Amino acid sequence: MRPQPADDQERLNLIFETLERINELSATHTVLVEGVKDIAALKNSGVEAQFFCVQSGGGPVRAAEALWKSGRSAIILTDWDRRGNTLAEDLKMNLVTLGVKFDRDIRADLSFLCKPYAKDVESLDSVILHLQKRILESQRGCNMKGKVVVVEGIDGSGKSTLCSRLAERLEGKGYRVKMTAEPTHDRIGAIIRSGSIPGISQSTEALLFIADRNDHTEAMERWAEDGAIVICDRYFASTIAYQSSGLDGTDVDRGWLLSMSERFVDKPDLTILLDIDPGISMARVSSRGEEISKFEKLEFLRRVREEYLRLAEEFGFEVIDASEDPESVVEEAMRRIGEVL
Repeated sequence: MRPQPADDQERLNLIFETLERINELSATHTVLVEGVKDIAALKNSGVEAQFFCVQSGGGPVRAAEALWKSGRSAIILTDWDRRGNTLAEDLKMNLVTLGVKFDRDIRADLSFLCKPYAKDVESLDSVILHLQKRILESQRGCNMKGKVVVVEGIDGSGKSTLCSRLAERLEGKGYRVKMTAEPTHDRIGAIIRSGSIPGISQSTEALLFIADRNDHTEAMERWAEDGAIVICDRYFASTIAYQSSGLDGTDVDRGWLLSMSERFVDKPDLTILLDIDPGISMARVSSRGEEISKFEKLEFLRRVREEYLRLAEEFGFEVIDASEDPESVVEEAMRRIGEVL
């Protein structure tokens, strides 16, 4: 009995070595497989060879005759389940009858290496991807599922700068990063950003933010499932903090906002709140030389800050003093992220 590979890396290496043997024989051998899906899987796995589907037409007899007439040898590479075993035996008998040379060792080796994960050749490329993913998981010492990190804070707190710096740091460590923001730049989010619906009420605007968030949450889930570290500039807390804080003397019921948000959000793996005195943040905003938005008013931002701190206590946000120098803020944020990766 053959010894099992010591680990996933050794198993993967042996699979690639076996596939390389096919490429080395490709000049004189034709690979006999059961169908076009097998061919696609082999090509996806780096095999460049001549293929023949043995279940088309006359099956194994036709395959044997075709090889005999062409003067080529065969690599029997049918599936390693019961049906594949029967077909392999039929091929062997027909090839022997016609005096055609053939190789069955490659099939036996791939069967031994892949059978714990798949019983057919058409799943070969999936087996390879599965092993590669497990190896990466082991190397990182964590699950390959990504994480969602949200950065919150009042205007001028340094959110956008921090998001960019975090993405650079994480990419430098080998992580795949997806940067995003709310409102988004797609569909509903684009409408919000454009300001093309003037004069709407606070509650209507809040509903637009929530509708945009519904699609955005689904997208962030997909990115994280695919292994990315998602860095999001603003999420549900922004809607609660800004829409419930009485802009222009009007506000939206906080309880209603929380209830609506709960239906359309998932809890991020980490939310960082950049806390800063609104006086300092407004000075930063003024220094940019940009047009002041309707939200960038000192007394209003004081109320927003209070609401953010209340949300941080309720939902367990990580609060960082954003008045510190930018490098210190980045270092502290990276430390907090490191705890969840």
